[in-house]
Amino acid sequence: MNSVFPSSTRLQRSAWCLFDFANSAFPTVMVTAVYVLYFKNVVMSGQTGGESDRLWGLANAIGAAVVFFLAPLLGAAADIAGKKRLFQILFTLLCVGATATLSLTGQGTVTLAMTAFVIALVGFEAACVFNNAFLPELVPNEQMDALSGDAWALGYLGGLGCLLICLPLAMRESFIRFVPLVVALWFLVFSIPVFLLVRDRNRPVRSAFSFGAGWNRIATTVREIGNHRDLARFLLAFFFFNNAVSTIIVFAVAFSADSLLFSTGENIALVIVMNVVAAPGASVFGRIAGRIGARRTIIATLFMWLGVVAGAEMAAWPGLFTASGAKLWFWGVAVLASLCIGAIQSTSRTFVGQLAPEGRSGEFFGFMAFAGRGSAILGPLVFGMASDAFSSQRVAVLTIGLFFAVGLFLMRFVSRR
Repeated sequence: MNSVFPSSTRLQRSAWCLFDFANSAFPTVMVTAVYVLYFKNVVMSGQTGGESDRLWGLANAIGAAVVFFLAPLLGAAADIAGKKRLFQILFTLLCVGATATLSLTGQGTVTLAMTAFVIALVGFEAACVFNNAFLPELVPNEQMDALSGDAWALGYLGGLGCLLICLPLAMRESFIRFVPLVVALWFLVFSIPVFLLVRDRNRPVRSAFSFGAGWNRIATTVREIGNHRDLARFLLAFFFFNNAVSTIIVFAVAFSADSLLFSTGENIALVIVMNVVAAPGASVFGRIAGRIGARRTIIATLFMWLGVVAGAEMAAWPGLFTASGAKLWFWGVAVLASLCIGAIQSTSRTFVGQLAPEGRSGEFFGFMAFAGRGSAILGPLVFGMASDAFSSQRVAVLTIGLFFAVGLFLMRFVSRR
């Protein structure tokens, strides 16, 4: 896409990046580091590890399913009406409110915890769709890789900053319930600049928001999919490799706790180090993609991901390491994974931004969320079911490697860019 919009200001670009700083508190603290353990150890107290894995995977899958069906429709309709900013605000507030509600959960409140978490996850994912859709309106193609990489890097720092604030609360049983409130406030406060400074630039086709118009736009895109062949091929590959990425995000801490016997403190330290490494990694890989192209960067990263899966499998292999040796080995695996995750996420966002036609970025990023959330349904669900069925997370890890391998194979059919 070659933007014809006026050049954005540095302040607008900074505000757009700051939204990643704001929203990353939710996946870092709630999905990956703290609330997943609270759900496992407090909400699901007395249940087996396999059962808690199954329900945590189910909650993530349900939230992903809602976004799976809504994202393309909302994105297309918002493009037509010029309402991306409005919907970004509304879904951010939805996530903030539901996250704050999680502070009311405790032992046995499984229904409340899963319901509030699903709503928060829907709000988070949808808000990100509309923020991503502004990328092609802020910079031309050749600058997207760097801006997207910088935003992801800032996001990792934001997740780390919020986690460090939450740590003293998470370490004390009487205060851990306040963690969701801190995350909600963080997300809200640091989102304000993008709400005030970044606005829709494409001229509305119609003044009122309409689901009907959104459906018509989507139907037209599907009928004309031959004109967007690279997008279709990439989204298919993205669907498979993002299955693996989503599963790692959801279950990484549960894996290290159950299979490698990491303590809560060790797991939190692991997440901190991963965010520290991922921040410069995302920025550096964004610039690498600017030189060699997003496609080549994604392929290289997928090979690295296969190494991560092999390393995790080795860490949990009985008798291969001593208990302390397995933990040390997994630290190295986690560092490699943190380099990969920023690279794959930022370059995938850039690639879709480059493929999006003028004035239709919301729709195309909606399709990306459609593929991404579809994968977020399947990946964690398959991992949770495999872990429960075989009573072994090591067996479940093999499903992650399969998803990466299929995604890598399908990237061969995406045109070089």
